[in-house]
Amino acid sequence: MKNKLKSRKENEGKTWKGNDRDPNKATLNHIQQQAQKMAELLGEKQGENYIKDTLKEWPHLIKGELEKFGKRKA
Repeated sequence: MKNKLKSRKENEGKTWKGNDRDPNKATLNHIQQQAQKMAELLGEKQGENYIKDTLKEWPHLIKGELEKFGKRKA
């Protein structure tokens, strides 16, 4: 119990980010599928916005995923 309390105090005020790694291929494919469905139902811009919002923690991935999204609809 002392160790738990000690570690809680050490970590107090710190934020933990669970996204230290990039999303895997399965996750990116899922994002693409969701964006495609949104585009079908709500319009192209909504699909693009979904990708941007979902990947905001990984800005270096946004451009490539938007390019993939553009190719899928063609």
